Amino acid sequence: MFNWLWGERTPRELPESWRPILTSNATFRERLSPALQQEFDQRLIEFVEAKYWEGCGGLALTEEHKVTIGAHAIRLVLGFERETLRDVKTVLVYPTPYEAKSQEVLGGNIVVEGVSQRAGESWYHGPVILAWSDIQECLEEEDYWKRRHPHNVIVHEFAHQLDYRNGRSADGIPPIESHEQAEEWVKVTDAAYQRLSRACERNQYTLIDCYGATNRAEFFAVTTEVFFEAPQEMAEQWPELYRVMQRYYRQDFLGQ
Repeated sequence: MFNWLWGERTPRELPESWRPILTSNATFRERLSPALQQEFDQRLIEFVEAKYWEGCGGLALTEEHKVTIGAHAIRLVLGFERETLRDVKTVLVYPTPYEAKSQEVLGGNIVVEGVSQRAGESWYHGPVILAWSDIQECLEEEDYWKRRHPHNVIVHEFAHQLDYRNGRSADGIPPIESHEQAEEWVKVTDAAYQRLSRACERNQYTLIDCYGATNRAEFFAVTTEVFFEAPQEMAEQWPELYRVMQRYYRQDFLGQ
């Protein structure tokens, strides 16, 4: 299911205070095999220790914030080498959605500047910015609602970081191993993007949120949320898309 070379490292014990946090906020960990759990734990420890963390907007940062965010980020890259998220240096956490400057380019080279409310952002080489209230909302949703409306802001923003690994601009095409696999990725995701766009134009329900029709970068981030939060439903409703996502992430939840 996973494909990487494990280095010779002395395993470190997961801090006891982290265990109840993971039990509550990262339930997927319990479904990993013992060997994968150990690998997950080591990567999580390294991630939490390596990043610069800052609470913003009056938020007093705690272990729960760091461990929860780190766990979902590591979940995303568990099929990749350990250094995959090395370019993320800083994680900023706000208590609630925050205001950020925005720009909209209109016709005739007219640029309209404003302020928008955001639950997360992801920048080239960091930082990753997250709103804790949105994270909590994702964690507290019932399974039925999660399967119909998959959402995970941590996964979303760190997916953008994977997209950036191909260059400064996120374009929905992360680094892919082979030319053949890249061709398949482009073919399948292009067809899925067009299908989503048509459904959204007609106000039809789809497992993939219509925010994914904004552009190819958002499509990649949103479909990554679906892949991790509702894999069974994705495999049933978007089978070809599930297959290329499974091949890219090197994780197959249906085979567990």
